[in-house]
Amino acid sequence: MNITRYINTTYLLMGLIYTAIFHGVWLFSTQFEIVLGTVSWYLPAGVRLAAFLLLPLASWPLLLFSEKLTHFILFHPGGILDNTAFLSGSVGWYVVHLFISPVVVCTCVYAFRRNFKPPYIDNVRSTLATLAFGVLISVALGAVFLGRRAVELQTDVAVFLSILFDFSLGDFVGIIVLCPLLFVLYTRQYISKNESTLFITAGGWLLTLVFSSYLYSQNINISYQIKYLAVFPALFLSYRYAVFGSALSCLFIGITAFVVASQSSLPPIEHQFYILALCVSCLILGSSINQSSKLNEKLARKNQDLEVAVQNAQALAAKLVAVQEDERKRLSRDLHDDFGHRIVDLKLQLSMNETTKDNDVLTNKIDALYQAMKKSLGGLRPSGIDTLPIENVIQRSDIITTLKHANIDFYFNLSGTPINFKPEQKIHIYRIVQEAVTNSIKYADAKTLSIDISYKPQNATFTVADDGAGIPETIEGSVNTKPTLGLLSMKERAKLIDGTLSISHNFPMGTVIRLSIPTNNIQ
Repeated sequence: MNITRYINTTYLLMGLIYTAIFHGVWLFSTQFEIVLGTVSWYLPAGVRLAAFLLLPLASWPLLLFSEKLTHFILFHPGGILDNTAFLSGSVGWYVVHLFISPVVVCTCVYAFRRNFKPPYIDNVRSTLATLAFGVLISVALGAVFLGRRAVELQTDVAVFLSILFDFSLGDFVGIIVLCPLLFVLYTRQYISKNESTLFITAGGWLLTLVFSSYLYSQNINISYQIKYLAVFPALFLSYRYAVFGSALSCLFIGITAFVVASQSSLPPIEHQFYILALCVSCLILGSSINQSSKLNEKLARKNQDLEVAVQNAQALAAKLVAVQEDERKRLSRDLHDDFGHRIVDLKLQLSMNETTKDNDVLTNKIDALYQAMKKSLGGLRPSGIDTLPIENVIQRSDIITTLKHANIDFYFNLSGTPINFKPEQKIHIYRIVQEAVTNSIKYADAKTLSIDISYKPQNATFTVADDGAGIPETIEGSVNTKPTLGLLSMKERAKLIDGTLSISHNFPMGTVIRLSIPTNNIQ
């Protein structure tokens, strides 16, 4: 066993600072006794609990040793604060103070620290757990300390329970007043710098208490008003500064109650419940605000990540579409330049060869092959897409040919002054119109269809409307239904040209697919 793990200069310094604060606030607390040796707000309970919750486990032996040794020095007969009420000569007193109470404190705190981490009041769950733990350890220590006294004095059970209530309440008040601020000061993660509002509010609060004391010295008592006006700055600090504000408010609430108690004849329990009610409210409010802020920050980070992912996906989609169209363009050009020339050359050779039999049959077959190749080329890259206006490309494309073969009555309407789109914009418009017409033919069982192109100063609109079965509602508006590949392709192409694609019912029946492109995105 390495003894330096538990005994070293750092832990000794921690023990000295701890016991100095512990007994310093003890001297203040003893000015507010409600029964002999039991105070209304036992501030050392808050110092003890904060020290054992925050400091390393290995420092506990020196903390206990420093606390107990200082206690003996102060209260032993002839000591600085000779008081037999706090130092009994019975064996039970030594057993309780030197063994049982340290075991109770260490066991309870160790179990709590296994489930919660500092600063203990940064969210609602840990705040409520810390408050409940404060009540538990107050009652446990009260039962240990007072139980020994009750046994020795043979105190009646009803009297014991009454004193235990007062003792535990005093301990818990000391915990709730000091612990939150000690938590945030030790972790140093909630202290705001350059916050003038914080200093103004806190300074105004303290000045009001000083003013109240001055008026009381002039026989003017406004302690009642001060007590309840303090609710507003307490809640404001908790709301504005979250955990740090609520912790500071708890300290100021305790100070307010101390000042009011010195100016009032009300029983201490009224001030105690005032402290508890307001402090609990502030702590829950502060932890809620802090938890909400953290969740908002987490959500903002996720939204940023999602936005980046969406942008990356859109960039990838744009790249894939561009690569696809480039490949189609290349393949179309190669087929036209190579196979087209070969077929034309073959046809020319046949026309020159008068001795070849069945010349007309072969020529017809070559013509059919050439037309089939032109059709395939049109599917890969519409004719004239790089040179003609988009409305002309659509009118002479396979879209119209397909409608004719499907025996669908169609109408082509053009209004407004045509706009010169870039080739990469025209190909996306063409594919969207082509997909809309294809869906009407394949799935809608439409009898009539219209293609309307409207050019306006604000936008250019391409509309495909039919009188078919209509688009299913699950595809039109549901976020839980996976859209079809064709619909996804149309939407992605619309985004690539900064357009808006809408799909709606064409009353009384049918479907309307509308692509709207702002004119400021065209040039």
